[in-house]
Amino acid sequence: MAKKIRSFAAILAVSAVVGTLLLVLVFLLPVGPMRKNVEKSVSDMLKTGDEIPEDAFSQYLWKNRETYTDAIMVQNAIERLPDKNAYEHAMWMYHYDLEEDVWTPEDSLKAFCESHENVNNMYLHIYARYWHGYLLYLKPLLLLFSWQHVVWLELLAQIALMIWVLVTAIRKKNVSVAIVTLGSFLFMKPVLVLVSLTMSVCWILTLLAVEYMLLHHDKLHERQLYPEFFLIVGILTSYFDFLTYPIVTLGIPLCCYFLLECDKLWSNIKKLIGFGISWAVGYAGMWAAKWVIADLTLHTGTIKDAIWSIIGRTEAIGGRPRMNGGFYVIGLNLQEYPTYMGIAAGVLAAVAVILLVTVFVKGRWKDEYAQLLPLVILAAIPFAWIVAVQHHSALHARFTFRILSVAAAAIITFIVLIVKQAKRSQKS
Repeated sequence: MAKKIRSFAAILAVSAVVGTLLLVLVFLLPVGPMRKNVEKSVSDMLKTGDEIPEDAFSQYLWKNRETYTDAIMVQNAIERLPDKNAYEHAMWMYHYDLEEDVWTPEDSLKAFCESHENVNNMYLHIYARYWHGYLLYLKPLLLLFSWQHVVWLELLAQIALMIWVLVTAIRKKNVSVAIVTLGSFLFMKPVLVLVSLTMSVCWILTLLAVEYMLLHHDKLHERQLYPEFFLIVGILTSYFDFLTYPIVTLGIPLCCYFLLECDKLWSNIKKLIGFGISWAVGYAGMWAAKWVIADLTLHTGTIKDAIWSIIGRTEAIGGRPRMNGGFYVIGLNLQEYPTYMGIAAGVLAAVAVILLVTVFVKGRWKDEYAQLLPLVILAAIPFAWIVAVQHHSALHARFTFRILSVAAAAIITFIVLIVKQAKRSQKS
C-alpha cells in the first residue's frame, strides 16, 4: 500500500508539472493565424435561427450540437492579451465575453472575430479552475486549419479509433470488448459526439483506454499495474475534459476489464473499488493540482473559487431533498434520449432480465454471481453521480445524460458474459 501511495503521488506530481509546462509552451504559439482560421468558418459553425439549413439532418445537427462549450474552447484557443505572458494565460485562462455576469459564448466569439481584437465593449473573464488541456491539440490544429476542418479531423480520428478497437479486439479474440465499447456509444447520441469538440474528448479518452487494455492487458494484470492505469486515465480526463461526462472514462474500461479478466466475487469487488478509487484520485488530484499551482504562483484565488463551484454543482436542485432532487434530475437526463433509444434500452434491459431469470431457474446463479454483482454496481455508478452532482447534471442535462451509457455498457457486458458462459456449458 505504501509503495502504491508513493507511486500515485509521483505520477500526480509529474503529471501536474508536465501539464503546466505543455500549456505554457502551447501559449507561445502565434494566435494571429489561429484567429484568421477561426474567422473563416465561425459563421458556418455557429448558424442559428433562419440560417439553419433546410435538410432534416443538418437541422438536427445544428439544433443539437453543443456549440455553447465549443465556442468557449475555440475562443480560449485564440485569446491572447498583449500585457500577459504565456504562464499567466495558462493559469488564468482569460476569456472576453459580451456580458459581465453571464456567459454568451457563441455571440461573444462572433463579436470577438468580427471586431478584429477590439474588445472595448467586452468584459474580461477568467476560467482558471479547469486545466483546459484540450488546448494542447486545439491551438496547433487551428494554427493550420479552420474550425470546421478541425471538427472533420476529429470526426475522422474517432472513426479511426473505433476501427482500431474493433480490429484489435478481433485480433486478440476479444470481440466482446468491442461489442460493449461500441454498443455503449449508441447511448451517447453518437452523431453529435462525432461533430463536437467538447463532446468528443471523453469518448476519445475511453477508446484510447480500451485500446491500451486490449494491447497490454497481460502486462497490466501480471505486474499489478491496473491501479496506476486507472489513475492515469483519471488524470487525463481531468486535464482534457471540460466536465462533460467524465465517469464514462472509468465505467466503460471497467466493463471491458471484467470481460478480459474474470475472478472470484470478492476479488472482483475489491478490484472494482480499488480501480474506481484510483481513477477518482487521479481525477480529483490532478484537478486540485491546478488550483494549488495557480494559487501558489499567481495568487489567483482558484482554490476558493473551485470550492464554491463544487458546493454549487453538488447542491440539491430547486430546494428539494437530495434524493428527491436526484430522481428528478435522473428524469431530466433520461428525457434527453429520443423515443427509439428508450425502446432500445427497454429491450436491452428485458433481455438481461430474461437471461438472469434463466440462470436462476437452471440453478447456475452461483457461477454468474461473481460477474453479476460488480456489473450491478457499475450500472448504478452514473445514477449515483447524477444524485451527487445533481445541480450540474440538471443545468447541463443535454450532455451529462451520456454518463448513462455506463449503465448500458454494464447491461451489455452482463448479456455477453451469460452468452459466453452458455456456449462454454454446451461445449462441456
